[in-house]
Formats: sequence, C-alpha cells, structure tokens
Amino acid sequence: MCGISGIFNFSGAPVSEAELRKMNSIIHHRGPDGDGVYIEGNVGIGSTRLAIIDLREIANMPIYDSENRYVIVYNGEIFNYIEVKKELLARGHKFHTDSDTEVILNAYKEWGEDCLHRLNGMWAFAIWDKQERTLFCSRDRYGIKPLYFYRDKDRLVFGSEIKQLLSCGIDKTVNDETVYDYLVFHFIDHTENTFFKNVTKVQAGHKFTVKNNEFKLSRWYNLPESGKMEDTKNLYSEFYDLLYDSVRLRLRSDVEVGSCLSGGLDSSAIVCIMHEILHNEGKPEIQKTYTACFDDPLIDERPFVEEVIKQTNSTKYYLFPDITGFKNDIDKLTYHQDEPYTGATVFSQWSVFKKIHETGIKVVLDGQGSDEILLGYFSFFPFHLKRKLLNPLKFITEYLNGVNTTNLGYNKFTQNLIYFNNGSVRYRHVLKNSSAFVNNEFISRYNRRDVFNEMIAASGLEANRLSNLWNISLPSLLRYEDRNSMAFSVEARIPFLDHRLVEYIFSIPLDKLIHKGWTKHVLRESLKGKIPEDIRMRKGKLAFSVPQKKWLLEMKPELLDVFGNDSRSSRFIDNEKIRGIISGGSFNDKLLYRAFALEKWMRVFDLK
Repeated sequence: MCGISGIFNFSGAPVSEAELRKMNSIIHHRGPDGDGVYIEGNVGIGSTRLAIIDLREIANMPIYDSENRYVIVYNGEIFNYIEVKKELLARGHKFHTDSDTEVILNAYKEWGEDCLHRLNGMWAFAIWDKQERTLFCSRDRYGIKPLYFYRDKDRLVFGSEIKQLLSCGIDKTVNDETVYDYLVFHFIDHTENTFFKNVTKVQAGHKFTVKNNEFKLSRWYNLPESGKMEDTKNLYSEFYDLLYDSVRLRLRSDVEVGSCLSGGLDSSAIVCIMHEILHNEGKPEIQKTYTACFDDPLIDERPFVEEVIKQTNSTKYYLFPDITGFKNDIDKLTYHQDEPYTGATVFSQWSVFKKIHETGIKVVLDGQGSDEILLGYFSFFPFHLKRKLLNPLKFITEYLNGVNTTNLGYNKFTQNLIYFNNGSVRYRHVLKNSSAFVNNEFISRYNRRDVFNEMIAASGLEANRLSNLWNISLPSLLRYEDRNSMAFSVEARIPFLDHRLVEYIFSIPLDKLIHKGWTKHVLRESLKGKIPEDIRMRKGKLAFSVPQKKWLLEMKPELLDVFGNDSRSSRFIDNEKIRGIISGGSFNDKLLYRAFALEKWMRVFDLK
C-alpha cells in the first residue's frame, strides 16, 4: 500500500523534481517506509511506500524491469501475485524482488493492458514506457484504491489524493453542482466530478493513456453479462468457498494482519473465516480485532462482538469515540478526507484506524461491499416486493416477512416502501428537507432532476443494485475507508470485493439474495455453523454508529459560531435558517451534519 504522484507536461517543459517530491511529501502518511521519483524530461512519476510485501529496500519504488524499458509506481496490493509470478517466470521473465509491484510490471510487459484482467486485487498504478514514450494508468475494478487528475492544455497532474494536485497551484474553485447534489440529493462520489471543479476522479474500472501528447480515458472493466445460474444445488458451498479463498488471499502479508469487527454479519464472517484459515494452515490462531464502542445500549455492539471473540479466541481492542476526540480531530479528519462526507460515523471509523495504528498493525480486513452486492440495504426491499406483485400470496407473505426481519413495524415499514419505490415522492421529499437550511437562490439556480432520476429512479432491483455498486453507495464508503486507514498508515483489504466473488454473486438468482424477508440470504445460509447463530440471523445492524444527534446538541455553541458572519458556505447554506434550527434544538441531524461538514471542508482547504 502506498501513494502515487505524476506529472506529464504536454508543453514539453521539464518536470520539476521539487514539485514532484512535494506531491510525495503531502502523502507521506500513505507510505512512511520509503519514497522515490523518476523523471525523464517532461514526464515524472513518484511514490511513497507502506511496506507490506517484501520489506527490503530493494522493493521500494519506482521499480524498473530487467531491460530498463518500463518503470512503475503503484498503490495497492495484488493478492494473486504468487500465481501470476509463476506464470511469468515460466515465460522467461526475470525478477529482482519478491514484491507484487514487480509482478504488475512484468505482467504489463508480457500482456500489455490486458494484464489488468489477470490481476486480483486493489490498485492505482502508473507505468511509463521509455521506448514508446507512453504513460499508462489504471484503477482497480471496483475503485478500492483512489486516483485523481487535473488536465489542461499544458499538463496532466495525477495522484492518490486531491491535496497533492492542489499543491501544484491549480485553481481551487468549488464545484457548485457537486455541492448541490450533496446538500439536496445526499449524493456523494457518484460521478467522476469532485467537489473541486478542476479535479476529476478516475472512476472504478477505468484507465487512461498518454501517447503523442494525446490523453485517452476509457473503461476497462464491467460486470460480465452472463445471466443468472439455473442450477443452485451447490450454491451455498460454492459461495462459501469463494469467500474463504478471498480471505485466504488477503491474508498474504509479510506483516501482521488484523480485523475490523462491528458485530454485524459481514465483519463477523470475515473474522471467523480468518480463524478457520489460520487453524487449517497450522498458523497461530490469535488475531487482533478492533471495535468502536458506546455506553448507549442502542448503538453498542459489544454483546455481539463478544460472541465472535469467544468463538475465535481473538485479542480484542475496544475503543470509545467521544465528543472530545471528535472536536479535537474534526479538522484532521476533514483534511484527510479531501472532500465533505456524510456523517459522524466516518469519525468512528477514523477512531478505529487510529487505534489500529497505535497497536502497530499495518494491515486489516474489513467487510465493505457486502451490502451493495448482496442486497443488504432496506432500499432494495421495495424493488424486491415489486417483483412479487403478479402473485398476491407471495407478495403478502414477503411483505409480512419483511416487517418481521427489519424490526420496523407495519407503519414505518410501509412508509419506507412507498418512499424508496417512488422517485417522485423521494424527489419532493429531498427538496422539502433541503429547503429548511439550503439557500433558496442556490436551489433554484440548478435543475438537477435528470441526475436524481439517473441515480435513484432505477427501474428494478438489479438496476438499483448496479446504481449502488457504481454510484450511490460503494464509492463513498471506499473513499472514507481509504482516507481513514491511510491517514494512519494502515492498509484496509476488502474480501467481499474479490472480483471472482462479486461476479459469482451477480449470477445468483435474486430470490436467493432476499428470501423470506431476509437480506443476504446466500451469505447467511453459507455461514451455518461457521459464525455465532445470533449474528447469522441478526435482524438489526449498526456498523460503526455514533450518537450523532447527541453530539450536535452538545456542540450548539460551536455550531452557532461556525455558521456565523464569517461562514465560508453562506452562498450554499442559509445561515439565518440554520442558526434558527440549531438554536431550537429540533433538527434532522443527518442534514445538519452535511452542512457542518461542508463548512468545515471550506475552512480547512481555505475555500470561498
């Protein structure tokens, strides 16, 4: 795990080594174990290194091939690097390190851009071909590792984090349309656009090349259109075997590996499978787990976590995020996130990675991605029920099952069904809510209904799942995880996003994913006897929750000050309205937090 930097001057001007090294220094937290640059005239690439595989200095980047034609900088991990390396050795390639970085380089040398399809992992890398004078950059299939760029007629600047690009003197103009989507629609990280008008995100499964001063950006990966499997006889065992192997590959490391543990189904599954793998391979079975805890029993996960700890004999680390730590770290958190975020749960995750760093762990496994691909969110349920309308008995049965498994009760369950299943209702709802604090002139300036419809008004269950995977949900969660983990020089690995597992899940009939009211049915069934039963059939899920509303109420003086006369966000936020809401003490904490996060971001990055 590392960070990368790059400059390509279309004008032909030589790259400034000082500027490239400054880009590296800004992301020192991503790679405190080493850094380096390669400059050839108008092209320069650099990296910082967090040593995970082959800890020797010889494995530091940039790395060159044996013939000194190609040079690579790279952020991420290739989990099947051992298997790919064996194939490359058989084809006559030479290796000077045991790193996965050199495997990517020789794979590119052997197969060109097609090498991407042979890699199982997470990455953003840049390869410079000295002979063809071609720059090739790629981002992994699902966007686990970040990559951003700025481009004008004179130059291309790219890197792992936006703050690197800002250090190169680019204009820091705020992207008003992105702010609109964030405040009004609650969308974030849903397109290639960022909160900075001049900075673009390379989206998941995309690549770009620069050759003869021509920049080409394209998609290299999408889910295969293979249809749904017809024979599900071995579904649960096949699913478990894939998840097991994904975890096994993600335990490859020359440093110790720990786990995030929330007490929910996903993280508990990973911890229990890790324990099984360590036992089967005759390795020490003690693993370290990290959990955010609260004294409020409504959001405290310790009773469930303790069941997993008992089964796996893990060493547990409990941490207690509180309002004091939140106030102390909010500016640092905002700086590392680069862009606004959606709630104080991001601080809870931040606190977990802070504790992981303090205990000397460099690698952890986490459960992101499961909700998006296994239909774990309630928002999927209305689309699931709609598929049953032609069979009234099945519809009623599944409706009653849903009421039971969600613990919402009939009234709340039905209200949510109507809300999530009707794009017009949702659109009117978000406009009404946002008008309570967003500047009316700002709302009326834009008509973004087409964006809302594209993201939300998916026509069916499968379309809604794809929207969550590529736009609505997963991209922001992966951004939060990457920035929070790397702020503390920790690599987070995501077993549920092994492409073999994801593609298999998308071939499963939808009724095997939501079944008798239960979401993630295939995961629950595959885990019989593998995890504590109370967790396998758990109805509620909290993740790393926080007492957000309580904290905001206690921060009333600070919030009134933040939205005072020197507010940076006043062209977006109606300060008079929001101060009235804060003073009254009756507010939607999710909406207020978004406004607060936007204001904090504009202050931390000195924006207007």
